[in-house]
Parts: sequence; structure tokens; C-alpha cells
Amino acid sequence: MSEAREQFVAGKRFLREDNVDKALRHFEKAWKEDKENAEYMSYYGLCKALRGGEIGLGLELCTRAIKKEFFKAEFYLNLGRVYMAAGNKKGAIKVFKKGLRYDQGNEELYKALTGLGFRTRPVIPLLDRANPMNKFLGILIRRTIPNMFSRRKKE
Repeated sequence: MSEAREQFVAGKRFLREDNVDKALRHFEKAWKEDKENAEYMSYYGLCKALRGGEIGLGLELCTRAIKKEFFKAEFYLNLGRVYMAAGNKKGAIKVFKKGLRYDQGNEELYKALTGLGFRTRPVIPLLDRANPMNKFLGILIRRTIPNMFSRRKKE
């Protein structure tokens, strides 16, 4: 494993532990070794925005990572988090929804959207959201349809 990759893996571990300061240092080392790697770019941009307060740089790096590899939902999650750090809730919702187009089963994106208070339209728009029929159909669809088309996660 390359030095940059080791730094990146360590950075992700620290980010999962909510130690953004250490994650930032590791992501920065990885990114400086390979500035064209979209993963390093996205996570470094995220941490620069969250801890460094450099929202502009974070937006630029996360957006460049998406342009390089538009199909990776985690990059949309990172960009959405940068938008949240900037106080742009609308932008974050838009980015999270776009990320779900590429990975419908991504639970982190769903958690981020629901954490922002985002709710989909009722299944039967003519009925109230609290109507038992809408509730039942909504739960049924949410639990069955995304799972029918998504790949099984490797454990």
C-alpha cells in the first residue's frame, strides 16, 4: 500500500471517530502526494471546510472530485456536508438527492436528507400525508423497492 493510501485510510478512520483535526492532517498528506486522486480531493475538501473553515476551497475540491468521478455517492455526501457547513441547506438537499440517483441504497445520504427534514411527496397526493393508506404504501415502497434493485453489500 502506498504512503498516500495509508494516510487516506487513517484519515477515514479518524473521520469516522469524529476526530476531524487528525483526519484533516492525514487527508492533506494523501492529497499532497496525489493531487489528481478524486477520493483524496473530496475528503480533503470536506475536512478543510469543516475544520479549516475554508468553505470555498472545500466546495472547489469536492466539486472537482465529482467532475472526475460523478458516479460515487460518497463524493456527493461530502459536498453536501460542505454546503451544510456553509449554511446552504437547499444546496445540500439538492446534492444529496443527486447522489441518490447514483446509489439509491446509500443510507448515509438518506440519513443526511431526513436529518435536514426532507420528506418525499405522499404516495397518493390527493390524500393527507397522515392518512393510513399513504403511511402504509410509503413504508411498503421505502422498504421493498430500493432493496429490489440495489446490490447486496459486501461484508
